Amino acid sequence: MRRFQPRGPRKRSPGPRLAPDPDLRDLFWVRNLHAPSLQTVGMSTTLETPPRETSPDPARRAREKAAAADREAGAIEDRLRTNSRFRVGAFLLMVGPLLLLETSPREWWPALLSAAAVGAVLFALLVRRHRRLRRGAQRERLREQLQHESLARMARNWKGAPLPPLGAPPANHACATDLDLLGQGSLAQLLGRVNTGPGRAALRRSLLDPLAPLPTHAARLLEEGEADSPSQADSPSQAEAPDDQEAVSWIRRIRRRQEAVEALARNPDLVEELELAAREISGDASADRTLAFLRWSGGGTWLSSRPGLLWAARGVATFNLVTLTVWFMGWVSPPVWLLGMAAAYIVNRMGAKEAHRRFTAAEGGEGDPARWAALLEVARRLPDDDPTLAQLRRQAESPPPGAGGALQRLRSATDVASVRYSGLVHFPLVVLVAWDVHALRKLEKWQARYGTHAEDWVRAVAELELLVALAGLRHEHPDWSFPSFTPPAADPGGWGIRGRDLGHPLLPTETCVGNDVEVPGPGTLLLVTGSNMAGKTTLLRALGANQVLGLLGGVVAARSMDTRPLLPWTAMRVQDSVQEGVSFFMAELQRLRRVVDAARRGPVLFLLDEILQGTNTAERRTAARIVLRHLLDTRAVGAVTTHDLTLADAPDLQERSVDIHFREDVVEQDGRRKLHFDYRLRPGPATSRNALLLLELVGLSTGEHDETDETA
Repeated sequence: MRRFQPRGPRKRSPGPRLAPDPDLRDLFWVRNLHAPSLQTVGMSTTLETPPRETSPDPARRAREKAAAADREAGAIEDRLRTNSRFRVGAFLLMVGPLLLLETSPREWWPALLSAAAVGAVLFALLVRRHRRLRRGAQRERLREQLQHESLARMARNWKGAPLPPLGAPPANHACATDLDLLGQGSLAQLLGRVNTGPGRAALRRSLLDPLAPLPTHAARLLEEGEADSPSQADSPSQAEAPDDQEAVSWIRRIRRRQEAVEALARNPDLVEELELAAREISGDASADRTLAFLRWSGGGTWLSSRPGLLWAARGVATFNLVTLTVWFMGWVSPPVWLLGMAAAYIVNRMGAKEAHRRFTAAEGGEGDPARWAALLEVARRLPDDDPTLAQLRRQAESPPPGAGGALQRLRSATDVASVRYSGLVHFPLVVLVAWDVHALRKLEKWQARYGTHAEDWVRAVAELELLVALAGLRHEHPDWSFPSFTPPAADPGGWGIRGRDLGHPLLPTETCVGNDVEVPGPGTLLLVTGSNMAGKTTLLRALGANQVLGLLGGVVAARSMDTRPLLPWTAMRVQDSVQEGVSFFMAELQRLRRVVDAARRGPVLFLLDEILQGTNTAERRTAARIVLRHLLDTRAVGAVTTHDLTLADAPDLQERSVDIHFREDVVEQDGRRKLHFDYRLRPGPATSRNALLLLELVGLSTGEHDETDETA
């Protein structure tokens, strides 16, 4: 059996590593010691991400920015209070003279009216200034809030960090539940800078299927982003690892995204402005309304194919206006305009049903698309030095006057259509000029000029918000690195994944330890052993979570990482089902079957934690060996944790596994035995157990020496 060779201690800042339950701190002595770490075998020189230029500590910068925003908001609020006092004075100056008119001599009236006019002008100006100051104060408070949210993410304070409403993961996903891709304390929350429908859809889709590009059709992207969509009821089909030819193209695409993320992260102020722009907009963000707007804007016009209806509306409107004018002038006695109003009502009824449906669809542009406009307006300031960002900038500026200007013009058109909500105004306009037909014509003019660009806006917003999320992660963790990807065909038997100083991205930096780890190539597995709470499961999750981040084009919690474009398939948090009559053991088998089937279809990264615990020791060992043989016969790479030190003793598995382990030390402190974990990987199988000591530490020891199964 192959073994790793240890190396001496090295200096580093603590990386993410899970600490014991706070309620058990008096039982365990946990400290991050720089114990010997794992030396990877066969490490060759690979392309690594160049170090970033020296930048200030992101946490300190966030605190300084939050304090500056708080000071600015306070100053604006002081001016707002002063403005309110002047506004009251202006109101009194406007109203007071008017109240004095009744009791004042007529020769005073010009002076009183002049004073009231001055008060009215001042009051109007102060009201306008009040609104501007209030918006400024709200903007600074929101800016301060964004900095506190950034600090919460860096500290892994999930209660203080926003959680994007991405919903729960679909059933039977390859790894979403095991690797915490969605939900509280997840990668989605770590990347929680998405605020628009397209941005949330892009983040959800990318986390669940990181190997696949975003859908080119905007409606499909938004539909897939809906957590309660029927298509999300079952596990979506994940893209398979690209073949040898596709891998080169895939790596080139993900490298372009990495470069865009790096370029954007170098300008954190712009990242904050992009996030702030979308967060400032309030309104209905219904996905159904957004989809209806998208389908309407990209669909065909209705009125243009019915020119007779449009000309009839124009004709009755002209007739009614002329006859009413003539009647008011007294040139004709009979009210002939009554006939025209009846005709206008009939013409309006012919198109009202379709017009109102399209009005409702167009008004969906006042919800989430308003956030698109604000975001894309800021995107016009994206730098030109990166091809991806330059392309997004061009999409934001097209067509003139840009997305923001186009959607502002849509707002003026929907304001005309919204008259229908006021019956006292709408009905007279209907019988006078067939109002709905003319309002629909105004909307269709906008649709014909700008509607086809909505698809581009959705794709631009989706890609931009995903880049903003990844750039925020890069800025908040300058010591993390971009992974280097190698095609599956390159050195197929040498290595699968190599990480240096690799830790778990969801754990606080100050309570963790990173490790050098190498997952061997196809045909060999990494076997991780160790006692309870030593860190085996967290190592697997660190591998999987960093792999997903890398596939997204983001940085990983490691000093360097060389990997392949492989989707993680996991079996960790397996649960039984009383409703479906599935036992724990059967649930494990079903989960492992899906992992094996995925590995047979193409290369994957399998991560299996304590497999087949739901049966006796002898059968568990035999069944687990069968599962591992199936996986080793594929092109998959992966790691398995186990407490069974004899699992790989079978002759055919001995030469196809690499043993590493975690361990703990028992120390005496204040007359009590405690456990000390250093969370460092070491070569070879584990040599210690701690289950009985844990039993004693939690107060369940009987003082008797129970018999133990030495073969377990």
